[in-house]
Amino acid sequence: MEHNYRVKLRWLIFVATVLRCIFALLIELGTDETYYYTYALQLDWNHFDHPPLLGLLIRFFTLNLNWVNDFSMRLGPIFLASVNTWLIAKIATSLMNARAGLIAAILFTTSIFASIISGILILPDSIANTFWLAALYFMLQILKDPTSANKNYFLLLGLSIGLACLSKVHAVFLWFGFLTYIVFHQRVLLRRKALYLGLAISLICILPILYWNYQHDFITWKFHSERVSILESGLRLDFFFQTFFGQIFYNNPLLVYLYAVMLLQLYKHRGQITSLSRHVVLLLLYCGLPIILMTSGLSLFRQTLPHWSGPGFFSLMLLTALWMEKRLELNSIPRCRKILNTLLSFTLGIMILAVLLIRYYPGNLTGRSEGIKLGREDVTLDMWGWKDFQVQFASIRQQAIERGEMSAEAPIVVHNWFPGGHLLYYVARPLGIGLLAEGELQDIHKFAWLNGMQKPVAVGGDAYFIAPSNVYEDPKALYGELFREVKLKKVLDQKRGNQVVRKWYVYELKGAKKVVGRGWF
Repeated sequence: MEHNYRVKLRWLIFVATVLRCIFALLIELGTDETYYYTYALQLDWNHFDHPPLLGLLIRFFTLNLNWVNDFSMRLGPIFLASVNTWLIAKIATSLMNARAGLIAAILFTTSIFASIISGILILPDSIANTFWLAALYFMLQILKDPTSANKNYFLLLGLSIGLACLSKVHAVFLWFGFLTYIVFHQRVLLRRKALYLGLAISLICILPILYWNYQHDFITWKFHSERVSILESGLRLDFFFQTFFGQIFYNNPLLVYLYAVMLLQLYKHRGQITSLSRHVVLLLLYCGLPIILMTSGLSLFRQTLPHWSGPGFFSLMLLTALWMEKRLELNSIPRCRKILNTLLSFTLGIMILAVLLIRYYPGNLTGRSEGIKLGREDVTLDMWGWKDFQVQFASIRQQAIERGEMSAEAPIVVHNWFPGGHLLYYVARPLGIGLLAEGELQDIHKFAWLNGMQKPVAVGGDAYFIAPSNVYEDPKALYGELFREVKLKKVLDQKRGNQVVRKWYVYELKGAKKVVGRGWF
């Protein structure tokens, strides 16, 4: 019987991986994904807004940037999603049995955050989740025998959390949860020297982040502190409800309902799940709830993103899988099977619906169909139309070069990291032309460092400015004082379902009055 569950787990991972590959091939990269391409383009000890491991992940799966396309960019998250499915199954199996492991794997696969958002899209969470789950596994192994647990588990725990921090700094919540649990429930672990060695390993891992920020006046700290600061912020219920319902959707509403039922049962039974140790339940809650509560609490004052709390739900996912295994033992197999099939169908339906909306929806989702900002706030436009625009722009550029109107060396100038990422990845990169950022650091982010990799626009030089209507900015207001002339060259239409959903405004910036696009550092 145990073997059958392991076979089913392998099939689940295989089918889910194939579906993720198909999804990755059907839609273009999103705003964040194209921006994170810059992390691989210029490796560093840290980047403006995130640690360095994501850039290395992209480098590895794109064969050191020798095989760059939408699929290879997403291959890392797809591979790690399969690893994560196996990891969460291994954790549940070690706590109960192989059937519980299979249930945990199914729940993971049905989570939109775990399976799609970070399981397909190239994000810092894609790699951070793997080390987060590994850390949970080593914590639980230590908990089996606190007084004589293998020293290597402490060291591997420290390494896992350290590597998770090198992917996304929110992994510090793991040490917070583990140490809080130790202080309140397992002080005997404070006598283990290996615990402090594990902490030291995590600290060594994050030294590159600290060193880079020391060199750059702690830019990352300042950037994120502004995002989460509640000083001088009033109560914002609109932000709270965005985050609250966003977290529910990102983690699958049906799955969140199961989490709520499981937590209610835990409360009724004083933290007990069948023969599972109460200490296991407490540890998982300590490692999961703080980041969920912090994200929700901050959203009362600042705009937060629902996926910030994503890994915190892994603890609830594990507890729910173990609770469902208990229900199976009580002869509820048909009902549990129906629930799991419904969860899988819902997530598959979301994937199919997303592809159909992005590729074929006739018009704009937001209904903003007029004016110079056509398509504003339609997030589906982030993942469609860029390849077609590149072909049209290449033709316009070539004609301008042949007529002597523009130099072949004229770069694209951007004022913000979006649409800077898309213009770099889908236009400048394949056409082999430069892209320079001219703007405030809080707007251009990593592009401030990329400027140093190429020649700036010299005095008297020309450049292009491309303004997609959904994020339109007037280049005359931005660069009117930097260039002698700002000329609208062409307006291109993007159609979907035979309706114009976005316009591309292509400008020529003529005669730079001073050097444009200098390197910042």
